[in-house]
Amino acid sequence: MALLTETGAKARSRADVSLKGKKKSTYRVDLPSYHADCDANYLRLCKLLPELASRQHWRYRMPHGSLELSVVERSRYTTEVRLSAAADDSERRWLAPPQIRVRLYHDARMAEVVAVDGYGPVGGNGVDSVYPNPRMQRADERQQANRFLGEWLGHCLANGQVEFELVLDGRRM
Repeated sequence: MALLTETGAKARSRADVSLKGKKKSTYRVDLPSYHADCDANYLRLCKLLPELASRQHWRYRMPHGSLELSVVERSRYTTEVRLSAAADDSERRWLAPPQIRVRLYHDARMAEVVAVDGYGPVGGNGVDSVYPNPRMQRADERQQANRFLGEWLGHCLANGQVEFELVLDGRRM
């Protein structure tokens, strides 16, 4: 007895039908909202990253932890920055924020999340249209990551305190 297998086209057409038998609507990006998030994130990062052209590293003291920002890659029109947070005590470490890589587009004045916890690209062509998929990403993953970044940066701007080294006569204090 031969095993019956579905063709790829049949399997895809079944995935496009919901449990109630109705055709699922295709996800469409809300481009104006997405661009507004990226624009706002660029402005927030510019406030957190003074002297971006000359510095490589920033550290901010947060309630119950710290935030570190480091330049990963720099080119003429873009800069890629890694944001990572750490909790002060063991009670809060179980809910530590993810490590996020953000690319700043200086000519467009936009900032976009390119990787979260080392997994990238976020959203876009890397996401399977069928859910659940191996990476368990939703179609709007990229927009969610950029919104989260905006909320996180807003929190950092409201609650962060700059940590800096004091150097007097060549000695670090």
